Amino acid sequence: MGYVLGKDEEISLVMPPWHEGEEELFEIIINDTLEVVGYIKFFHELNASTGNVEYMVFDEYRGKNYAKKALKILAKNIFKLDYEDLYISILPDNVASIKTAVGAGAIFEQRVAIPKHYIFSQGGKYKYANMYIIKNNGGIKDEKDKVK
Repeated sequence: MGYVLGKDEEISLVMPPWHEGEEELFEIIINDTLEVVGYIKFFHELNASTGNVEYMVFDEYRGKNYAKKALKILAKNIFKLDYEDLYISILPDNVASIKTAVGAGAIFEQRVAIPKHYIFSQGGKYKYANMYIIKNNGGIKDEKDKVK
């Protein structure tokens, strides 16, 4: 098993030993069975169209909130290591992913253009996406607790 970024009572985010790349890739693993149910990536470089977070849960494991839990674990642990906010670009008709991001604490930031050559545009079918953000509040639980 690789490096464990973080976990909750149900899942862990584990960087597999074979991983190499510019992004931090973590498999989403069920603690009890060690099944890999998907992945989540954090990119150190923010892309204005795609953000700096990407996640995917395999079809047979969808509907169990694994992506939302993984996003929360990623945010909690990345914020300890990196000061950047997390940006998630979601196609407007991807209702499940929007619910996942919002459920993990993301808020709508802005609409962003998707260049036609990006795979995300699906050959030019999608020209825009919605960018959501999870703010790194430096560990402050509530806006009223922030030092001004």
